[in-house]
Amino acid sequence: MESASLAIAISPADDEPAAIAAPKAPASAWYGLFVLVMATLFAYVDRQILNLVAPSLQASLGITDLQIGMLQGLGMAIFASVASYPLGWLADRFGRRLLLAIGVACWSLATGFTAFQNSFGGLFMGTIGIAVGEAGLAPIVYAMIPDLFPERQRSTANFIFYGASLLGAGAGMALAGALLQWLAGSQHDVPAWLAGIDTWRMAMMAVALPGPLFLLLVATMPLGKRLPFQRQESASADPTMVAFLPYAKRHRRALALFFCMILAMNVPLTASLTWFPLALPRAFGIDPSAIGVALGSAIAVATLIGVILPAIALKLWRGSALTTAQAFIALAAVPAAVLPFVTSPFQAYAVATIVGAMGVAASALIPGLLQDLAPPHLRARALAILSIAAALALAASPMAIGIISSQIVGPRSILQAITIVSVPCLVAAAILMAFAKRPYAATVRANQSQLPEDQA
Repeated sequence: MESASLAIAISPADDEPAAIAAPKAPASAWYGLFVLVMATLFAYVDRQILNLVAPSLQASLGITDLQIGMLQGLGMAIFASVASYPLGWLADRFGRRLLLAIGVACWSLATGFTAFQNSFGGLFMGTIGIAVGEAGLAPIVYAMIPDLFPERQRSTANFIFYGASLLGAGAGMALAGALLQWLAGSQHDVPAWLAGIDTWRMAMMAVALPGPLFLLLVATMPLGKRLPFQRQESASADPTMVAFLPYAKRHRRALALFFCMILAMNVPLTASLTWFPLALPRAFGIDPSAIGVALGSAIAVATLIGVILPAIALKLWRGSALTTAQAFIALAAVPAAVLPFVTSPFQAYAVATIVGAMGVAASALIPGLLQDLAPPHLRARALAILSIAAALALAASPMAIGIISSQIVGPRSILQAITIVSVPCLVAAAILMAFAKRPYAATVRANQSQLPEDQA
């Protein structure tokens, strides 16, 4: 079954006069979308800078591959998972904008804190703070978009947000890489009070500094219009529309399949971002400080291709959004399998670009599917539960690759480990998507049947 919201975004409405008469989002909604994109970009840069400085961390503090995997995965994922649902519950009850502002402050301070650490334990504490701050970002953002935009424009906003945030992530990584290159070559040009400070510390401090600006942006964005039945407590109401646990129990099959599907998808999609800054210098002897620009450019190209592909595929193929996402994920397994055999950094970036483009194309369809998976007043909590899967993937991928690479001898050990982890996960995600189609359609029908007639 194709998500109704995605169908609206891809093709003209069947009832053209009704579509014309439907309300349009005000200018303030588009400003709110801009703020959400910028806040997400800021979060991506904070998260990715740790990947880019990994070689410097190892040289400076003697951090092992396994410890790098723990910093990039375990510290982020466990505490993001623990914090996701409480933050989603608070966002549904007390205001999504407020929780977003608190998150921005938390991850900014934690990034600055990390810059001053001299041990693995201190770095681990810093990544916990970053993880907790960012834990509510995805469920809050994707719950706010339906608050800001009417149904006919919701999927357009989803695509714009997803594509812009990923393009921004690529640009942010490229800028962070350029910053690292400049710092590495300009030690004599920095102020005297910064002389002798490791470049990775200065980079972490630099990406923490914009925190107050992003707090101001979040404070000025609109709240959006919440649906009037979100606090409905009528005795005659369907219990799945009043409390989260009855809803989750009734639709446990759809939620479980989506949870596992997103987990399997995100493991390979985080692998390149996490490990390329270490894998390519080992395999090809290139300068680690040059990787950020090239990898950021690859992300940007993959994002452009990946955001365009689903719109074209849905229009030409006219399959369901879930089936289309399944096809893209299955295709991603092919280039992922050839990564250990590349003979140059360019080929490695090309493989990462193709896998990334297929992954982005599939992932761009997921937000609309998730927004229809829960009734509006439970949306942030449902998205929080499902975002835990992404957090677990963030833990599983670096840890698994770090463990496997440590057992393989040779300069290509990390590239081989990435393939060993990625290919089975991509195949598993495609299979889970096939099993998810019927329970997902049943859940969407149940949710739509509970909406007021003017909202359905």
